[in-house]
Amino acid sequence: MNVFDKKIAEQNDAQTPVAPPSRYRPSIYAAPFQKGGDGAAVELLSAADQDALMAISQLVSVRRNAMLYAEGGEAKFVYNVISGVAKTFQLQPNGDRHVTAFLFPRDLLGLSVDGQYVATAQALTPLLAYQIPVKALEAILERDPRLNIGLLCKLCHELRSSQSHAITVSKQHASARLAGFLLWVEHVSAQSGGGTSEFTLPMGRRDMADYLGLTIETVSRALNALEAEGAILRRGPRAIELLDGGKLREAAGLV
Repeated sequence: MNVFDKKIAEQNDAQTPVAPPSRYRPSIYAAPFQKGGDGAAVELLSAADQDALMAISQLVSVRRNAMLYAEGGEAKFVYNVISGVAKTFQLQPNGDRHVTAFLFPRDLLGLSVDGQYVATAQALTPLLAYQIPVKALEAILERDPRLNIGLLCKLCHELRSSQSHAITVSKQHASARLAGFLLWVEHVSAQSGGGTSEFTLPMGRRDMADYLGLTIETVSRALNALEAEGAILRRGPRAIELLDGGKLREAAGLV
């Protein structure tokens, strides 16, 4: 068995089908295209859309640190995250990793080109996700324009997030990059039901460094600097409380 086949076997072993409780339904949040809204993300799937996706999908439980799919593998599925957090990353020619995204509940992952996944996806925490076969999804989209528009809204939402990430990593100072990142994590955590200024980072410092284009040591120094300025308070290795949103936005260069 070659390395790739071994990864696929491990991936399949790590994804356990589970019976979906009634509260676990497919869910996709993004800002709609319609004029007159406040720009906030809303549920894009109607009850009928959710039923249609559940009919072709299975809810899978993925272990922490397990792989959902490998870069270059055949893109058979897309995933709708229900609970937990995942990351996607690409391996560079020199062996370094580039973390391309962190995926939270109500996100989609499974970006592919020419039938192959463009990155590796890995669970950062225990994960529940709907595994949606690509071919079955294509058939639904051909006959359901509303669902098509909803997924297009989500793709535009992800494009805006990618643009924000590009702006964040273009900042010269590490504290500015990290401050912008913490504001983003606080925002998506609140959308996922956190609702407070205190949250737990699902990713470690190495993942943050790989995402922000920094070293682990630089991330540590930036955290120390933000805490010394009174913008944040660390209540544990990954537990963060935002003490002063204004200071954090100022550090991020947003004011």
